[in-house]
Amino acid sequence: MSEFSELNVFQMYVENDEQPGFWLRRTTWGNTCAQVTSVDEFRGPPPYYGNPVVLADIYDLQTGELKEQGARIPVPGTYKTWRQMDPPIWAKQ
Repeated sequence: MSEFSELNVFQMYVENDEQPGFWLRRTTWGNTCAQVTSVDEFRGPPPYYGNPVVLADIYDLQTGELKEQGARIPVPGTYKTWRQMDPPIWAKQ
């Protein structure tokens, strides 16, 4: 999987067959990444789908240390801030 640059988090969720578990980076984050753990029910049309709540676990990108569990992802409908990423090496182990 390559990094996406033209999708918001909701669209990434749709591309992932409406299943959580995919990985994100935020362009304004330092050395962290997130794995999406849940997306509330869609209640509106694309591309914002009614702005449902998106939760994720936040990890240190290098070590895999869990920094925050069940964090609410801010502004998941923005396009410039979020990038989908391949799972980190430590997550595959």
